[in-house]
Parts: sequence; C-alpha cells; structure tokens
Amino acid sequence: MESLKIDFGSGYNHKEGYKSCDITNLPNLDYVYDEKNDKILYLEEESVDEFYLRNVVHHLKDISKTFKCLDKYLKKGAIITIIDVRKEFYKQNLFLDNLWYRFIIPRNEIWFSPIYRDYFKILDEMNYCKIEYIVKEEKEVSVWKKS
Repeated sequence: MESLKIDFGSGYNHKEGYKSCDITNLPNLDYVYDEKNDKILYLEEESVDEFYLRNVVHHLKDISKTFKCLDKYLKKGAIITIIDVRKEFYKQNLFLDNLWYRFIIPRNEIWFSPIYRDYFKILDEMNYCKIEYIVKEEKEVSVWKKS
C-alpha cells in the first residue's frame, strides 16, 4: 500500500510527492481543511503517514485545535514535519508577512499571529515524540512522531 503524505497548508505549491491540502478552495487541491467544522474534506481518518507543514504554523488561528484535527487523520506511528520561523526571528517574519500578504500579493484570507506561539508545548501535551530538530538560519525543522 502506498504511503499517504500530505503537504498541509500547501496552497499553490505543494511539495513534490505529497498530496495538497489547504484552507482555501483552490481547484488544484487534493484535500480541503474545513476549519469551521474541524475536518479535512475527502480524507479518511487514520489514513495519513505524514503531514508536512512548511511555513504554516504561524498562520493557524488555533494551533491546538488544528493539531488535534490532524491527529485524527494520522496513523499510529505517523509523523508531522514542521518547518517554521524560530522565535528569535518572529518579529522580522511578521513584518515580511504583512508586507507580502497585504501589499505585494494581497491575500487577506491569510491570517498570521501577531505573537510567537509555542507549538512544541502543544505537541508535547498531545504525547507526540520529537524525533528530529534542526536549525536552519531563521527556520527550525522539527519532526514529531505520533505514539
């Protein structure tokens, strides 16, 4: 059986080899995250081997709620890979997000948090095990395994 990997929050540009999923209703998406009803449309629960979130966490209105939703779709032993801005660079990233999403390519539907939020704590509380952590300049890459 083929592994199901989903680039969650991929919008226009999903990672090669991954299915796409976003909050928008873009015509090219494989799956749609229905934030209001807290579910992923067209996706079977406990069917996903990996969720890949690149530059997504700081755009989630309710990190805890979203991670709990993703948890329903992950198989036991599956992983969540997160690439997001480090706390030390958050203000700089916020400035760039405002510039990019409000003026250069206006996309007012894209939300971003005015403050850094600790998603490590949330995943720890959900009993996920951090199996990898790498710092790459202003970004951090973490991989979490569902127990």
